[in-house]
Amino acid sequence: MSTLTATPGSTSVTLSWCCATTPARTYTIRRDDGTGTPTPSSGTLVYEGDALGVVDQGLELWKQYRYVLWAADGAGGYLAPKMIVTSTRLPVVTGLQASAASATSAKVTWDAPTDPSVAAVVITRTDARNVARDIYTGTAAEVTDTGLVPGMAYTYTAHPKDASGRYGQISGFVRLTAQRTWMTSTVSPFVGWPGALACATATWCMQVNNDGTYQVMSGTSWSKPVAAFAGTGHPGIALSVVTSLTCPAAGRCSAIRSGRIVEFDNGWRSTGSPSSGWTSIDCPTTTYCLAIRVDGWSTARVGTSWTTPARIGTLKGVSWSDVACQAAARCFAVAGGNATSSNWRGTLTGSGWSTAYLGGSQQGHLARISCSATTCLGLGHRTRVTVSGTTWSISAQPSLDPSEDYTNDLSCGAPSLCVALNYGNVSRWSSTGLLERTRLSAGIGEIAGVSCPRTGGVCFVADDRGRLYRWTSTTRWVQVATTVQTTGGTGRIGCRDAASCFFVDLNGWMVAWNGSAWTRSAKYFTHPAMVECAGSGFCIAVDPTGRVHRVWSNGSWGASRTMPLAPVDLSCSGPTLCLAVDVDGRASRFDGAGWSTPVAALADPYAGGPRVSCAVGGPCMLVSSQGTYRRYVGASLTATVRFPSAVAAQNRLVSCGAPSSCISVTYDGSWAQWDGATWTPHPADAGSGWFGSLTCLTASHCVATHQFSNDWQVTVWNSGQWGFGGTYAPNEVPSAAECPTMEACFVAGGTTVSRSS
Repeated sequence: MSTLTATPGSTSVTLSWCCATTPARTYTIRRDDGTGTPTPSSGTLVYEGDALGVVDQGLELWKQYRYVLWAADGAGGYLAPKMIVTSTRLPVVTGLQASAASATSAKVTWDAPTDPSVAAVVITRTDARNVARDIYTGTAAEVTDTGLVPGMAYTYTAHPKDASGRYGQISGFVRLTAQRTWMTSTVSPFVGWPGALACATATWCMQVNNDGTYQVMSGTSWSKPVAAFAGTGHPGIALSVVTSLTCPAAGRCSAIRSGRIVEFDNGWRSTGSPSSGWTSIDCPTTTYCLAIRVDGWSTARVGTSWTTPARIGTLKGVSWSDVACQAAARCFAVAGGNATSSNWRGTLTGSGWSTAYLGGSQQGHLARISCSATTCLGLGHRTRVTVSGTTWSISAQPSLDPSEDYTNDLSCGAPSLCVALNYGNVSRWSSTGLLERTRLSAGIGEIAGVSCPRTGGVCFVADDRGRLYRWTSTTRWVQVATTVQTTGGTGRIGCRDAASCFFVDLNGWMVAWNGSAWTRSAKYFTHPAMVECAGSGFCIAVDPTGRVHRVWSNGSWGASRTMPLAPVDLSCSGPTLCLAVDVDGRASRFDGAGWSTPVAALADPYAGGPRVSCAVGGPCMLVSSQGTYRRYVGASLTATVRFPSAVAAQNRLVSCGAPSSCISVTYDGSWAQWDGATWTPHPADAGSGWFGSLTCLTASHCVATHQFSNDWQVTVWNSGQWGFGGTYAPNEVPSAAECPTMEACFVAGGTTVSRSS
């Protein structure tokens, strides 16, 4: 005999022993209270026989017992006894599991105990801060644990408990990290957004929109958009659907589409042009077109056939940017040297191409050229070129504002009437010089294309918001039509609650969430706007460019009203305290009725203005990337204070989850925490860098998004720890998270909104 083991239950003990079997033995096992010297004849007889195990039943719970086993030696005596002491107890809870039920809840299950001594099972949750809490006591086999913090790790254990409240042995543990589950939907696709314009006559124009549709103006009205091409995505950063659009006659156009030449004649189709990579095309007539590539190849369409591609002379190391024709086989191209940024020209006549050097970089850089029937004008940065017949001349063109003097588009209808697009303005030229410079869509949209038909006396301009402007010598510039209602893109979201949110798209349309879907409503603004909500009864939408705002109350948006600055950041603690800051570091307060006169608050000229965050009920915190901060307490600003020397000066993002708790994060990930009196520095870790936005819901929980369109990961901050917060799929740089509840968060990006649950 070598061993004796005991497995206690609540009212029984299972005993087993081993293994004196040769010769065959009989065994005697007795139980006593553990006092005195045991003998084969003292104590309670539990078993006598030749088996190797027995269950001793009818015992008392929580009582200690001693068992002694004797094996007969075959000669009337016993071998040396084996002894074990054990206590009855409740059985361990088995089958414990935990799985996420939502961002803030978990489903915990276990095997229901069958032992009648178990009066209840107690489930205990311990968080990452080692704070334990009993979440369930009862006889069921599952529970849903609520009130979790997304991104925090939790440990669950189970205890059995008897009717008197005494606990049994703890089970094994299971771990779970609560996570938001993100669902991304396209809610605000881009529609319209003109990208190219060409007019054949004063009453016929072609417009191609960046959503892949085209429209035709016949007379004074525009056709409905017709789908023809794939869209290009974000109109602000994507290439146009077609480039170098030209229309020699009403109903006839050619353009470059993804490096190939397409034509319009009762619909768009391929022309079967040779090769690919074409970048500029001009068609002075319906039977002649010339296209060039940046690397100096050209091809002409004569009638219905394309010529074999030929070199534009023998120049090497130059980049050809544009081509224009006065007539068939009389065309002109401009190029820049890739090393010297010098200006070069190419002239095509019946005898072929000839090239020549025009001038060095001290005279600026040519970019575009356009021709009427007899003359051409070339423009770029501080440069003007004229062509009379086939004779070129170049001159420097000084500008009062060089940053805006770079021609992006150019069209000449006559020697005395050319229109150029220069960043945000439209300039009108003759062959002798600049006649006027005008801002048409300033602050409202970007000019998408200019066109002056050769019929003379009129020019057209289209902006990317779908507005058409016309110039004549009598009316000058006048907006004459809306070609298409451009919509799309997402702005900063504000939520009253999980079932009521708003954002303004890139063209000023309000888009609302009703708990199940996003719906575009009215065009409340002419520009993008940011929405901020505070509580269930108040939201404010601010258009920085237009310096106007609207307030949501009583179920609708109020009238547009002016505001005294153009905010770069905005935060509200309630309906009577919203603080806006502008690029000059000025601050203005909205008190429920209007905005206060701006006052100097916190300078941050190198970072585009300071950042501001108001805790619920106030106060507000302003920080700059120059290492300074101020607070707005009550109705006034405190003094400007520098961050402690150990806090990185580049603190730019800031969010306050409570009146005495703010987090500020630098680009490299170092961060600091405000406790109501001072900032405490913390070093960067693997999860706290490269943020584009920060939103703190409480004093212990924040959500951060990154500033890259290809980074689909949310980061969370929980009581000093940065961690993974789930994945989403914005199609552009994600905005700041808006979380009306701990579970429901919204993040906009491009044309999508990601919603967590």
